[in-house]
Amino acid sequence: MNTPSVELADQVARAARYLRPHIQRSALEGKRELPTPCADFDVHRLSEHLLGSLVAGARAAAKEPLPADAPTTLTEPPWVVFPPLLDSLAAAWAEPGAWKGEALFAGSVRPASFAGTITIMELTVHGWDLATAAGRTFTTDDDVIATATAVAAQIAEGARARGIFGPEAEPAPDAAPLERLLALTGRKSL
Repeated sequence: MNTPSVELADQVARAARYLRPHIQRSALEGKRELPTPCADFDVHRLSEHLLGSLVAGARAAAKEPLPADAPTTLTEPPWVVFPPLLDSLAAAWAEPGAWKGEALFAGSVRPASFAGTITIMELTVHGWDLATAAGRTFTTDDDVIATATAVAAQIAEGARARGIFGPEAEPAPDAAPLERLLALTGRKSL
Protein backbone atom coordinates (compact mmCIF):
# COMPACT_ATOMS: atom_id res chain seq x y z
CA MET A 1 0.00 0.00 0.00
CA ASN A 2 1.49 3.33 -1.05
CA THR A 3 -0.96 5.72 0.55
CA PRO A 4 0.83 8.89 1.74
CA SER A 5 1.22 9.20 5.50
CA VAL A 6 -0.85 12.41 5.62
CA GLU A 7 -3.80 10.52 4.13
CA LEU A 8 -3.30 7.59 6.49
CA ALA A 9 -3.14 9.93 9.49
CA ASP A 10 -6.43 11.42 8.33
CA GLN A 11 -7.87 7.91 8.07
CA VAL A 12 -6.90 7.17 11.68
CA ALA A 13 -8.65 10.38 12.77
CA ARG A 14 -11.78 9.54 10.77
CA ALA A 15 -11.82 5.90 11.96
CA ALA A 16 -11.68 7.24 15.52
CA ARG A 17 -14.48 9.70 14.75
CA TYR A 18 -16.71 6.94 13.35
CA LEU A 19 -16.10 4.82 16.46
CA ARG A 20 -17.17 7.60 18.85
CA PRO A 21 -20.98 7.25 18.51
CA HIS A 22 -20.68 3.57 19.41
CA ILE A 23 -18.79 4.12 22.67
CA GLN A 24 -21.12 6.75 24.08
CA ARG A 25 -23.17 6.14 27.18
CA SER A 26 -26.36 6.09 25.08
CA ALA A 27 -24.91 3.26 22.96
CA LEU A 28 -23.35 1.07 25.65
CA GLU A 29 -24.97 1.68 29.02
CA GLY A 30 -26.54 -1.53 30.31
CA LYS A 31 -25.04 -3.58 27.46
CA ARG A 32 -21.82 -4.73 29.13
CA GLU A 33 -22.62 -8.45 28.88
CA LEU A 34 -24.19 -8.48 25.40
CA PRO A 35 -22.47 -10.75 22.87
CA THR A 36 -20.57 -9.21 19.98
CA PRO A 37 -19.71 -10.59 16.55
CA CYS A 38 -16.11 -10.81 17.78
CA ALA A 39 -15.88 -14.45 18.88
CA ASP A 40 -15.80 -15.01 22.64
CA PHE A 41 -16.03 -11.28 23.47
CA ASP A 42 -18.97 -9.63 25.12
CA VAL A 43 -19.21 -5.83 24.98
CA HIS A 44 -17.07 -5.41 28.10
CA ARG A 45 -14.27 -7.75 27.01
CA LEU A 46 -14.25 -6.24 23.53
CA SER A 47 -14.05 -2.77 25.09
CA GLU A 48 -11.03 -3.89 27.13
CA HIS A 49 -9.41 -5.29 23.99
CA LEU A 50 -10.06 -1.98 22.26
CA LEU A 51 -8.54 -0.17 25.24
CA GLY A 52 -5.33 -2.11 24.66
CA SER A 53 -5.43 -1.33 20.94
CA LEU A 54 -5.86 2.40 21.55
CA VAL A 55 -2.96 2.56 23.99
CA ALA A 56 -0.68 0.33 21.89
CA GLY A 57 -1.50 2.24 18.70
CA ALA A 58 -0.65 5.61 20.21
CA ARG A 59 2.59 4.29 21.70
CA ALA A 60 3.58 2.72 18.36
CA ALA A 61 3.01 6.06 16.61
CA ALA A 62 5.20 7.80 19.17
CA LYS A 63 7.85 5.05 18.83
CA GLU A 64 7.55 4.37 22.55
CA PRO A 65 7.41 0.92 24.11
CA LEU A 66 4.23 -0.12 25.83
CA PRO A 67 4.86 0.34 29.56
CA ALA A 68 4.44 -2.62 31.88
CA ASP A 69 1.61 -0.77 33.65
CA ALA A 70 -0.33 0.02 30.47
CA PRO A 71 -4.04 -0.24 31.17
CA THR A 72 -5.62 -3.55 30.23
CA THR A 73 -8.84 -3.35 32.22
CA LEU A 74 -11.53 -0.72 32.24
CA THR A 75 -11.97 0.84 35.66
CA GLU A 76 -14.44 3.37 34.26
CA PRO A 77 -16.98 3.03 31.43
CA PRO A 78 -15.75 3.26 27.82
CA TRP A 79 -17.61 6.54 27.30
CA VAL A 80 -15.37 8.08 29.98
CA VAL A 81 -12.08 6.36 29.11
CA PHE A 82 -12.07 6.25 25.31
CA PRO A 83 -12.61 9.87 24.14
CA PRO A 84 -9.26 11.21 25.42
CA LEU A 85 -7.50 8.05 24.20
CA LEU A 86 -9.01 8.49 20.73
CA ASP A 87 -7.82 12.11 20.73
CA SER A 88 -4.31 11.02 21.76
CA LEU A 89 -4.28 8.26 19.16
CA ALA A 90 -5.27 10.58 16.31
CA ALA A 91 -2.74 13.21 17.45
CA ALA A 92 0.05 10.63 17.69
CA TRP A 93 -0.52 9.35 14.14
CA ALA A 94 -0.74 12.95 12.86
CA GLU A 95 2.87 13.60 13.89
CA PRO A 96 5.16 13.76 10.83
CA GLY A 97 7.45 10.91 11.88
CA ALA A 98 4.74 8.53 13.06
CA TRP A 99 4.49 6.61 9.78
CA LYS A 100 8.25 6.35 9.19
CA GLY A 101 10.72 3.79 10.42
CA GLU A 102 9.86 1.03 12.82
CA ALA A 103 7.65 0.76 15.88
CA LEU A 104 7.22 -1.77 18.64
CA PHE A 105 3.73 -3.14 18.14
CA ALA A 106 2.06 -6.31 19.40
CA GLY A 107 5.29 -7.42 21.02
CA SER A 108 7.56 -7.13 17.99
CA VAL A 109 9.27 -4.52 15.89
CA ARG A 110 7.22 -3.73 12.79
CA PRO A 111 7.18 -1.04 10.14
CA ALA A 112 5.39 1.95 11.63
CA SER A 113 3.07 2.06 8.63
CA PHE A 114 1.96 -1.50 9.43
CA ALA A 115 1.15 -0.54 13.03
CA GLY A 116 -0.82 2.46 11.78
CA THR A 117 -2.88 0.50 9.28
CA ILE A 118 -3.57 -2.20 11.88
CA THR A 119 -4.87 0.61 14.09
CA ILE A 120 -7.24 1.71 11.31
CA MET A 121 -8.47 -1.87 10.95
CA GLU A 122 -8.96 -2.30 14.71
CA LEU A 123 -11.01 0.90 14.99
CA THR A 124 -13.12 -0.04 11.97
CA VAL A 125 -13.80 -3.71 12.65
CA HIS A 126 -14.29 -3.32 16.39
CA GLY A 127 -16.38 -0.21 15.84
CA TRP A 128 -18.69 -2.38 13.74
CA ASP A 129 -18.60 -5.10 16.42
CA LEU A 130 -19.72 -2.67 19.14
CA ALA A 131 -22.34 -1.06 16.92
CA THR A 132 -23.77 -4.44 15.98
CA ALA A 133 -23.87 -5.63 19.59
CA ALA A 134 -25.76 -2.48 20.55
CA GLY A 135 -28.20 -2.81 17.62
CA ARG A 136 -26.82 0.25 15.85
CA THR A 137 -25.67 0.90 12.30
CA PHE A 138 -21.96 1.45 11.69
CA THR A 139 -20.65 3.52 8.79
CA THR A 140 -17.25 4.79 7.79
CA ASP A 141 -15.52 6.10 4.67
CA ASP A 142 -14.60 3.93 1.70
CA ASP A 143 -10.88 4.77 1.87
CA VAL A 144 -10.79 3.78 5.55
CA ILE A 145 -12.45 0.48 4.65
CA ALA A 146 -9.98 -0.03 1.78
CA THR A 147 -7.00 0.44 4.10
CA ALA A 148 -8.51 -1.84 6.74
CA THR A 149 -9.23 -4.48 4.09
CA ALA A 150 -5.71 -4.31 2.65
CA VAL A 151 -4.07 -4.92 6.03
CA ALA A 152 -6.65 -7.55 6.98
CA ALA A 153 -5.85 -9.45 3.78
CA GLN A 154 -2.15 -9.17 4.58
CA ILE A 155 -2.53 -10.73 8.04
CA ALA A 156 -5.57 -12.98 7.45
CA GLU A 157 -3.81 -16.34 7.29
CA GLY A 158 -1.81 -15.79 10.48
CA ALA A 159 -4.76 -14.16 12.24
CA ARG A 160 -6.93 -17.18 11.48
CA ALA A 161 -4.24 -19.58 12.70
CA ARG A 162 -4.09 -17.68 16.03
CA GLY A 163 -7.88 -17.46 16.36
CA ILE A 164 -7.93 -13.68 15.94
CA PHE A 165 -10.04 -13.91 12.75
CA GLY A 166 -12.77 -16.45 12.26
CA PRO A 167 -13.11 -18.53 9.12
CA GLU A 168 -13.52 -16.31 6.09
CA ALA A 169 -17.18 -15.91 5.16
CA GLU A 170 -18.36 -15.72 1.57
CA PRO A 171 -19.68 -12.21 0.94
CA ALA A 172 -22.70 -11.75 -1.29
CA PRO A 173 -21.83 -10.90 -4.90
CA ASP A 174 -23.25 -7.40 -4.38
CA ALA A 175 -21.66 -6.93 -0.92
CA ALA A 176 -20.59 -3.45 0.06
CA PRO A 177 -16.89 -2.87 0.85
CA LEU A 178 -17.53 -2.96 4.62
CA GLU A 179 -19.34 -6.29 4.26
CA ARG A 180 -16.37 -7.68 2.32
CA LEU A 181 -13.96 -6.56 5.07
CA LEU A 182 -16.14 -8.18 7.71
CA ALA A 183 -16.37 -11.42 5.72
CA LEU A 184 -12.58 -11.45 5.40
CA THR A 185 -12.22 -11.19 9.18
CA GLY A 186 -14.78 -13.94 9.71
CA ARG A 187 -17.47 -11.65 11.11
CA LYS A 188 -21.13 -12.56 10.99
CA SER A 189 -24.04 -10.53 12.22
CA LEU A 190 -25.57 -11.57 15.53
